[in-house]
Amino acid sequence: MISYPVEGAVIALQQRALGTSDAYQLDRIDRALDELLRNPSDESTPAEYRVRSAMGHAYETLERRKVIAPCSTLGEAHSEHGVVDQGYPVVEFREWLRTEPGIAPAHRAVLQAIAQGEDAESLADRQGLPVTRMRERISRARKSARQLWTASAGVA
Repeated sequence: MISYPVEGAVIALQQRALGTSDAYQLDRIDRALDELLRNPSDESTPAEYRVRSAMGHAYETLERRKVIAPCSTLGEAHSEHGVVDQGYPVVEFREWLRTEPGIAPAHRAVLQAIAQGEDAESLADRQGLPVTRMRERISRARKSARQLWTASAGVA
């Protein structure tokens, strides 16, 4: 029988899978689901921590896979072997930013805009605020996210 925390974590990961078409994220979610279902009756940890932990372990597994079996092309036209996509940390952060329950909605909106390439001037202009006020909001949002990120890295 599946415990309620595991069931909640599985549902959360399935919803996350439905919301993405990125192959890397789908592979991570698949591995995280496998980890959750290895011990379905465990009730010791809440669902949100299980999701974060399972996704972290899935990330580690995929990174180990890249070391063991580097990507290479099949054609001779491309001689570069084992290229690592530098975008994975960005994908990791954006996914965390999208799903972290502890981030205030106002901070999430500011951080997502910054992650998409916006700057303080454009955000201030769009919201009709002075640039110094927008810089304060960005600073506070970053500080809050940094604290949450550090705390979540310790759990996962």
